[in-house]
Amino acid sequence: MIETIRVSDLTVLRAVPEHATRPPVLFVHGYFADATVFSEWLQFFAARGVPAYAVHLRGRADSRTGTHLGRASIQDFVEDAARVARDLDKPAVIGHSMGGLIAQRLAERGEVRAAVLVTPAPPRGITVLSAKLARKQLKYLPSILRSRVVNPAREDLRELVLNRVPPGLQDIVLDAFVPDSGRAGRDMSIVGVPVDVDRVKCPMLVIAAGDDHFIPKGIIERIAKRYDAPLQIFEGRGHMIVIEPGWEEVADAADRWIREQV
Repeated sequence: MIETIRVSDLTVLRAVPEHATRPPVLFVHGYFADATVFSEWLQFFAARGVPAYAVHLRGRADSRTGTHLGRASIQDFVEDAARVARDLDKPAVIGHSMGGLIAQRLAERGEVRAAVLVTPAPPRGITVLSAKLARKQLKYLPSILRSRVVNPAREDLRELVLNRVPPGLQDIVLDAFVPDSGRAGRDMSIVGVPVDVDRVKCPMLVIAAGDDHFIPKGIIERIAKRYDAPLQIFEGRGHMIVIEPGWEEVADAADRWIREQV
């Protein structure tokens, strides 16, 4: 069963097994999402004896109320995730998309014992911008440059991130998406978020989706190479691999790898 708890002024979803047999796992969601994107994963891991937690980053679900969401930076989001990681005493972390970039920063800071990056946003030095993404981003550029809230167009999301989500599920997912930070968007796509590879000491697994229109497989391969990390590619999957049909296969791969490492 999933319950909602508070860690400091953050809202966190939790699924805890009756008898925990392994260290906890912290899940970090992506851009335009919140912790509920990992609802199925929380129960999946709890059923395997793993205390599972997913943080709502500030600006959503009453996390850090009063936040000016448009001005929230990736570093602000890192601090949110780090606050929960410290409360869990150095968990493993699984981050999706923007959450995968946040997981890289947590690994750099030594806040986690292992990191799984699922279709992650890249660190500085590996650009996420493709010609298609740059064209799509033009309409959001004023909000990104002026640190305002970004409200995504549903059709853009259908094309870029929901291309492998069944049509009958797409509207449900779109209704669950939330506005997000222009500042964080600028950090990821224009300025870049630095990560010192030499300071990343924990084991890391990188997961790519073969039909990802948002962060293509080639970018994910470069991320894995940068960290000298194993790469697992799920062909025929899209950016929202964490909720697409067959997500259990991805969750199982992450769980088995964490079990081997921790």
